Amino acid sequence: MSIRKYIAYLKTIETGSITHAAAQLGYTQSAISRMIADLEDSWGVKLLTRNRSGIEISSEGLTLLPKLQAICKDYEDLNYAISELHGLSSGSIRLGAFSSISSGRLPQIIKSFHELYPHIDFQLVNGEYNQIATWLRKGLVDCGFVSLPAPNDLEASFLLQDNLVVILPENHPLADAPVYPVDRLSSEDFINLKEEQDYEITKFLDHLQQKPNIRYEVSDDYAILSMVECGLGISVVHELMLHPNRYRVRPKHFDIPQVRDIGIAVKKDVPPSTITRLFVAHAKQWAQEHLPAEIT
Repeated sequence: MSIRKYIAYLKTIETGSITHAAAQLGYTQSAISRMIADLEDSWGVKLLTRNRSGIEISSEGLTLLPKLQAICKDYEDLNYAISELHGLSSGSIRLGAFSSISSGRLPQIIKSFHELYPHIDFQLVNGEYNQIATWLRKGLVDCGFVSLPAPNDLEASFLLQDNLVVILPENHPLADAPVYPVDRLSSEDFINLKEEQDYEITKFLDHLQQKPNIRYEVSDDYAILSMVECGLGISVVHELMLHPNRYRVRPKHFDIPQVRDIGIAVKKDVPPSTITRLFVAHAKQWAQEHLPAEIT
């Protein structure tokens, strides 16, 4: 059946490895290799190239990729429609998300979605905005969360607003203040998130006239929360990271608000599957109904 060969090829591109594709699809490595070879023989093109780091899609494969993705999504839609006829909506969705929304709001969105569609599985892939956009373009995820405005080759819908906030130890002099002055950051011990981890925080700090006094630099948001809780300094995080807030820290909005718009996006040139459309619509509706007014 050709569709199985298409799926095997797409999974190989997604994972970057015949071995990983075989493991995820439940085939042997030789079976995956044979299916891809059959496609190459049938079409008279080279679909994969091999180099020292492994395998990657060929130029011919890139040309055919959107069509193959569309065929596999149509096949997924067909299976979904058949399962609906039997009273069982099933399938899977690959979702790209960044850390703050993965920990903050996404679990609630998925839970409410599962109440309506309990047999749909999720594969959550964590990354930063640029990575998620690249995964969408390559078809490695079905939809993903991005910062707005999104790139022109993605179709994005507004989901929610998020703020940058300063987090303080509970005994900080401004722990009960209504807001935190931006210009005070330079006078405190600061715990910094490494540059490659969060572009928006880095951009905010770089534009300050007086730079923070960086005493510690870490690559994990939760390490920052723990260090602030212990009184080692203050830091800046996305407010989404604090829903729910399991740490004894005091978040404060700045006296000059620092806001970002977050959207959910799909690739423009490949129609999303039925399951993807359902999830995107559900995420938007959930945000409108459940998020507090100060965020939405």
